[in-house]
Amino acid sequence: MQKPSVTTSAISILSFILGAWLVFDGTRKLVTGYYAGEQTIGLGPWATLVSVIGIRPSDMAFPFLFLGVLWIVNGVIVLLGSSARYERTIAISIVTLFYAIPGTIVAIISISLSLRERRLAGPSKKQPASSRLMQIGSEN
Repeated sequence: MQKPSVTTSAISILSFILGAWLVFDGTRKLVTGYYAGEQTIGLGPWATLVSVIGIRPSDMAFPFLFLGVLWIVNGVIVLLGSSARYERTIAISIVTLFYAIPGTIVAIISISLSLRERRLAGPSKKQPASSRLMQIGSEN
């Protein structure tokens, strides 16, 4: 296995940090009944955003836990060099944009780095199945 690039390492580190925080915060809510900082400084801007769409912030513990696990798995996938690692990062980042402030910042950075890496990698060497079928059909 070759050494990961600086960009790949940055995406993985951001994935692990945000994932660990979401798992911690979701688990803390399930165990204690409170999110981190909820009793002292209150909930972050994300609570207002989810309230607007009719979801109670207190019901977000399981989604946070699930999203945290997704981020951690994403960090591993990026490090392992999966062929669709940047697409996965972009998808999970879009879902995390609602988590205002920390999630939004990590999501924007991750999207930017992933798009940069995809552009630098150039076109994929893999052909879609439809292209291969058309080539096989034209050879006969």
